[in-house]
Formats: sequence, C-alpha cells, structure tokens
Amino acid sequence: MANINLLPWRETLKHERETRFFIILGISLAIAGLVVLGVHLYMEGEIDYQNSRNSYITSEIDIVKKQIEEIKELEAKKAVLIERMNVIQQLEASRPLSVRLMDEMVLRVPEGVYFTNMTQKQDNLTIEGVAQSDARVSSLMRQLDSSPYLASPMVEFIENKDEKVVAGAQQARTPANATTKRTISSFKLTLKQETPKEEDPLMNSPDKPAQSSK
Repeated sequence: MANINLLPWRETLKHERETRFFIILGISLAIAGLVVLGVHLYMEGEIDYQNSRNSYITSEIDIVKKQIEEIKELEAKKAVLIERMNVIQQLEASRPLSVRLMDEMVLRVPEGVYFTNMTQKQDNLTIEGVAQSDARVSSLMRQLDSSPYLASPMVEFIENKDEKVVAGAQQARTPANATTKRTISSFKLTLKQETPKEEDPLMNSPDKPAQSSK
C-alpha cells in the first residue's frame, strides 16, 4: 500500500529557505561589521601614529631652529671676536711703524718748519704747519718724499701771511719791545704711510749697538 504525505511540504521548504537566507544575511552583516570595525580601528591607529610622528617632527624642528639661532649668535660673537683680534694685531703690528714714523718726521723736518697739527686715518696722513718761507715747504716736501716710510706727499694749500714779532732788547739797532713784521707760510699737506720692502737692520733693532768694522 503506497504512503501518502499529507503535510504542507511546500510551506515547509519555503520556511527552511527563508531561515537559511536570514542566517546567511546575519552572518554576512556580522562579517561586514567586523571588517568595518577592523578598518576603522586600523585607520584610527594609523592616524594616531601619524599624529605622534608629526608632533615628534614638530618638536625636533623647534629644537633645530633653536640650535640654528644659537649657532647664528655664536657666529656673530665669533665674527666680533675675530674683528677685535684683527684690530689688536694691526695695532701691535703698527706700533713699531708708528714709532719709526715719528722718528722720520723728526729727522725729515728742515729748520724753519713747524707742525701745528698732524692726523692719521689708516695709512693717510694730514699735516698742518707753518714755515718761514715757501722754499722751506718745498724742502720739507723733498725730505718727506725721500723717506722710505712716506710716499705721495701733496700740498693742499700754502698761504702767506704777515706776523708781528716783538724784537728783543738784545737785537742790535732795534729798540726794546719794538714790533716788526715778517712773512710766514701756512701750509697743509697730505701723504701716505707705507712699509718699505727691505728695512734697515738698524731700524729693526734700534737698541742694538752698531759693530765697528775692522
């Protein structure tokens, strides 16, 4: 005798299919949610890591900027110190030359010429003075030009003027306290100071006595 299934098998099959669908859908949504959560956590971690690196780089940049400023300050101080040392060395080197220059002035000034003012700016000299005549000024120019420590003497001006002189009682044929006139030459000249290539050994050692030749 044949068995006859009287249950609603179509409804049962439909219900099973729906159940499997919702199970698969739930699993898919759960997996998708986990993936999204994982990606979100990963991105947050990357963002936090990048922010920490940015903060570190910013702090290092600030440190480097401070170091650069300190280096600039040290370089500025170094430049000032080097400049001062150069000035001191120049002064030390020019000291004996200044002494020789004064000696040259004393030796080269002819009789009847007097200096009233002398200024020096680096190697440039300006001399003002008076002389008994223009010829004395010309003689002074020749003497200065022949000096190994002086060069390029140039006269800026020569002015002749009369000067009153009180005659002494010792002067013959002139009453005591009588005034006479004489002409003097007021002058101003410029020249340059230079160091000779080959200096006199006696000038290099002025305190050393000269040896007599046998």
